[in-house]
Parts: sequence; structure tokens; C-alpha cells
Amino acid sequence: MAAEINIKNLGGGKVIAYLNGRLDVAVSGDIEEKLVAAIEKDSIKNMVLNMDKVEYMSSSGFRVAIALLRRLKDEGGQLKICCLKPAVKRIFDVIELTSLFEIFDSEESAVASLG
Repeated sequence: MAAEINIKNLGGGKVIAYLNGRLDVAVSGDIEEKLVAAIEKDSIKNMVLNMDKVEYMSSSGFRVAIALLRRLKDEGGQLKICCLKPAVKRIFDVIELTSLFEIFDSEESAVASLG
């Protein structure tokens, strides 16, 4: 299944981006374009990536997450990740990205951490 994205605007420069499917080289560019467009269109500073339905994430998917993190931080914002499946969480652990990203078990706790 190709990755899909839905964005929920919470107001106040905050959104939740729901990713679904496989985040790999075939779709990562499109996903990044959609997320960046949402950031620019609505002046988003803070984003939660809800990855509850992400089955797989390749290095190109991680590149997208890192690019988003840098972009939001440069604007004084934050990127939080929540609801990782165990297999995807293991990849974050193995490539030592858990120290780069704030990862939450629930969407509610990730949103609350945005302040």
C-alpha cells in the first residue's frame, strides 16, 4: 500500500499529520511536498506525525522526517512523533533516531507536549 496522508489543523499553528501505509522512496517525495505545503499554507509551527498506520519506513522516509524536524525548528517550532508500530520503532532505535525525535505512545500526549 502506498503511503497516504491526512492533515488535521488544530489551530494556533498546530497540526496532526496522519500517515498511512509504506513510507518509502516511491512516495516520500510526494509526502514531503504535501507536508511542506501544509506548513507554508497555514503558517504551521508545530506538527505531530501520527504513524499508527505506517507499516514500513525506509531511509527516504526518515529523510523526510528529519527535513521536517529541521524546517520546523528553524521556524521556532516542533515536530513530535507518536503511535509508532513496534517494527518501525525498532528501526528508529537501531539507527539511533530516538535521541533526535520526541516520540510519544499516544497522540494525546504528543499534542499536549506542544504546549
